[in-house]
Amino acid sequence: MATELRTGGLVRTVADREFRRLDDNHSALLETLATILNATDAPPIDLHMEEALAELQGPSFFLVQHVLCDLLPLLNVNQDVLLAFVGRLLDAGGNDLAAGAPSTAFGEWTKKDPNRPSKIYKAARAGDKLAVRQLLTVLRMNADVEQALMFARADEREAKLAAISALGAMELGERYGEVFDTLLQAASSADQDTALRSLEAGYRAAAQRKDTAPAAFDEQLGRTLETRSPLAIHLAADLLWLHRGGLAENAINLCLDAVAHVEPDNTGTISHIDHATYQLVGAGRVERVVRLLGELIDRSKGRITLDEFQSTYHALQNAGSDVLGGAVVFWLLNGGTHTRKCVASEVCGVGNDDPPFSIPTSSLPPDPSDQLFLCRKAVGWFFIDPLAAVVIPLAVLRDGSPDIANDVLDLIYDPLLLSYGGALKNYLKRYVTDGGRNGAGLAKLLARKTAFQDEMKGIERLVDCTPAKRSARRNEFSGTNRWNGVWNRGAGNLFLRISSPNNTSCTAARL
Repeated sequence: MATELRTGGLVRTVADREFRRLDDNHSALLETLATILNATDAPPIDLHMEEALAELQGPSFFLVQHVLCDLLPLLNVNQDVLLAFVGRLLDAGGNDLAAGAPSTAFGEWTKKDPNRPSKIYKAARAGDKLAVRQLLTVLRMNADVEQALMFARADEREAKLAAISALGAMELGERYGEVFDTLLQAASSADQDTALRSLEAGYRAAAQRKDTAPAAFDEQLGRTLETRSPLAIHLAADLLWLHRGGLAENAINLCLDAVAHVEPDNTGTISHIDHATYQLVGAGRVERVVRLLGELIDRSKGRITLDEFQSTYHALQNAGSDVLGGAVVFWLLNGGTHTRKCVASEVCGVGNDDPPFSIPTSSLPPDPSDQLFLCRKAVGWFFIDPLAAVVIPLAVLRDGSPDIANDVLDLIYDPLLLSYGGALKNYLKRYVTDGGRNGAGLAKLLARKTAFQDEMKGIERLVDCTPAKRSARRNEFSGTNRWNGVWNRGAGNLFLRISSPNNTSCTAARL
């Protein structure tokens, strides 16, 4: 192995052993590598590193990185060499979630010797960029509140930002108040990165302490979020997702108001908002989440859709069919065209045997005219899926105003029952059998549908359903057999209605 290290270098030696799947015990391998590399005549750990990294692609790199990260804390090598080695691994890892592992390994290395952290701090104060890059990890893993405060109060920007983040991530103990005073002062900085980093650190520290941040933090948060800058909106999303435990009610509302202004192109922020709203649904804040989703969709004019919020939508589904149904009612009543289109795309399917949601009584609007409006919206937007379309009209028949029952029954018959049978008829029959309110009216509709179907027998043999004469005013036509037709457009669909000469029977086809 010593020969391999001297000829191929550390990275390539580890890579070769991983690829050959040798049966070496992992601990024994690490111990052997450390013994060789810690010797006075050891080969440098970065020997042929660039060439070896260039040979590693995708998962292969992270297999090797895993071994190297386990090895780093065992090494006794020059600090500058190790800093450069870790920095190169970080660059090679890119944005992968596992890419930060070398920094953690370096932090473990500093904990092996009490003199190592102070040397990193000295190098960072001297402006060493590689030391500054690891400052956050070293401060956090050594829980060095004193040094973190000193860096946070200093003027060097990158070290200051690292120290602020470290303060938010470590146990503060009795120095909690002192740290918050420092963070609050930094939160009012004219430098946006410093202000945002300080706010995040403050709320994170409060959440770790299972407490809410001081009211002064909320005031500064409100001023920052008023800018509606992309970074401020991203902060609001992260606070809701990662540090909500540190937010008082006022801060939660400030963040929710801010994320509603996210730009459709900021897909990373939108993903974080989805994570946050998913958790908010689980925390019982369904109404606020439903309102937010509608705002996002309509404000973006449909560029943001429910496709970007699949985690949240699944949370609504998992919370129960009544919860999803309440959301659907809200979106139909209060949403714009873009929101209703998105909802229809999610809830409507082909071949469903049961409705995708149910409607709790509490979600129905009290005013009869609003109930009827809701029924019409449901039939129009969900027409492609008759079971989804009929849920709300049935809920109004069951729990709504009796004054509009006949209007609702008419909607169920025309266009739903006229256009569909099968699953819709069976579902309505179950409603009648179960003794649902206005069941007698529905039974009459079902009987009317049966009679209509009986009258339609043989229509498939008609030879004259092509327009022989057409009126431009009403889109009407008639044939020589005197069956008449009219084209109608409704709910985004085109209908052909055919009636007999005496208008005793008629059919409608959706095109």
